[in-house]
Amino acid sequence: MRRLPLWVLLGLVLLQPTPHRVSQTVAGDLGDSMFLTWTLEWGARALVEDPLGAFDANIYHPEPDTLALSDPMLSLAPVFGVIEWLTGDSIVALNLLMFLLFVGALAAAHALAMRIFGRGDVALVVAVVACCNSFVFGQQNHPQLQTFGFISLSFLLLLRAIDHRRARDGVWLGLAITAMTLANVYYGLIWVLSALVVVAVLRLRGSLPALRSLVRPALPAALIGGVLLGPVALVYRSVDERNGLARAYEPQNSLLPTDLLTPQRDNWLWGSALDGINSAGKAGEHAYFPGLVAMLLAAVGVWLAWRLARRGADVIRTGVRIDELLALVAAGAVAAVFALGPSPGGVKGPFRLLHRFVPGFDGIRVTSRFAVVAFVAGALLVGLAVQYLVDRAPRARSAWIAPVVVVLVLLEVGGPMGRVDVPEGERLAVYEVLAELDEGVVLELPIRTPSDGVAWAFVEAPRMYHATTDWNPRINGYSGSTPRGFEERARVLQSWPSPEAEALGDELGVAYVVLHGGIEQGTPALSEAEIGRRVADAEAAGHLARPHGEDWLIVLR
Repeated sequence: MRRLPLWVLLGLVLLQPTPHRVSQTVAGDLGDSMFLTWTLEWGARALVEDPLGAFDANIYHPEPDTLALSDPMLSLAPVFGVIEWLTGDSIVALNLLMFLLFVGALAAAHALAMRIFGRGDVALVVAVVACCNSFVFGQQNHPQLQTFGFISLSFLLLLRAIDHRRARDGVWLGLAITAMTLANVYYGLIWVLSALVVVAVLRLRGSLPALRSLVRPALPAALIGGVLLGPVALVYRSVDERNGLARAYEPQNSLLPTDLLTPQRDNWLWGSALDGINSAGKAGEHAYFPGLVAMLLAAVGVWLAWRLARRGADVIRTGVRIDELLALVAAGAVAAVFALGPSPGGVKGPFRLLHRFVPGFDGIRVTSRFAVVAFVAGALLVGLAVQYLVDRAPRARSAWIAPVVVVLVLLEVGGPMGRVDVPEGERLAVYEVLAELDEGVVLELPIRTPSDGVAWAFVEAPRMYHATTDWNPRINGYSGSTPRGFEERARVLQSWPSPEAEALGDELGVAYVVLHGGIEQGTPALSEAEIGRRVADAEAAGHLARPHGEDWLIVLR
């Protein structure tokens, strides 16, 4: 807790959460940011009103369990809900949640480093290196990816459980793993694999207690994970099988060595200076730059870790939990190998085995995200190098080493947090009217699908955000995947009120049709002439039509 003011200060400097940015803007763009705001709002509402039906979200009607088409973030939803209740604003709740996740990640990495090194200055360096990099700053529009702090926290709790062998340590570990996995399946899967590596290395180095003594913490951890995650896993498996969502390999989303030289867009110090040798412009997610200073120190840390593994504690003068450090470094190395994806360098990689044989990994799309474990391990290697330098520096100079490293790292990885204004205004009018009417299924036209490319995200996600005003079921939707047959239904309904579309709408129970006009996030909606024709046809069929700004609401009778 003594470091909390420092973590808050770092968050204020690096995330720049000014009042206007917190209340009126979101990070990145209006695609995933709006979608994930809707996800958190749905989860917060469902967990209070209908916990057993939390996965039956109000998109892609009449499909069940549509929340499972993306990360549900159910462990974050209660925190988001409390903040929204206190502030009365979902955008404020989203931005404050992101800030809390960043501060919490710093605190968790610092606590893990304090266990390994026992020094506050070294732990400060580890926390900054683990949490301040281009991946973290470039993914500010994805709250589920900002839960990387659970990686450090879960490792800390695992080591404590192994050390103390108490049931309560297992309870905390089980809760942490569950919260991490409910927020981000990627992190949960790779952490479990990494934890097995940690246990194996500790066993090989003779630091693991008798396995029977670990039953006491392992049992509650497994029980909590099984009870809370088991039903969720069954929902995901059911959704995948029903909709044929097993994903093929996506090599473009694998980690590349040059990703470590790829800063986030508009990085303050480097900008595009490294573009000739990095992954800039390649398809997929590739900004994983931790800073050249951090990479140099991590390389020194690798050399020191090798010496520690061979010679023991005489390499470092002050106390270090050597076996735990080496186990975490090994876990990071294994995670990095799997982050390279199915075909690193054109050869078949070990990720193929996970994809084929281990449940959950067949749904992984962006293997590069596994590198979050390597960031924790890399930060510990940086900490090892810093401790080595501090041990050998004159006392008058040693106190400056950690602060200088922190400043140099932050200078290299910092950058402006790109943000966009959240659309409000007259676009809300039709949703406010729907909130006053009886509940019914809504069809919004023109309906966007994956075939529309980025327009699918930039149009449907803001609609979903606005639809939290009325919470009616929607034929429309945006998510990581779509239900089987969604594109075909959308193609038919696009022509509403044609006889074919009317018939399908009746079958689906559509009660309201919204005709969107003008421009929606840069994409033309329906023209005035097209809206006029459809309104005339709807009124001729006996439906009630009313304008609301650029939009029209058709109440079917």
